[in-house]
Amino acid sequence: MTTIAEQLQETMTTRGITRSELAEMTGISEETLLTIETNASEATVSQLEKLSSSLNISFYIGDCSI
Repeated sequence: MTTIAEQLQETMTTRGITRSELAEMTGISEETLLTIETNASEATVSQLEKLSSSLNISFYIGDCSI
């Protein structure tokens, strides 16, 4: 199963998006994005919604997708 951190890293790499650019797109600080990317902390539902909307991807958590 792919983690949210892995999905986020893969999407950013594939699309050539920097953490700084993603922070601008989502309104989530670079520091917070780093903690999500490295699995140092879990993203909130609000953060997942912002990431999903900005990147036009879905995150799967258990049987649900955001």
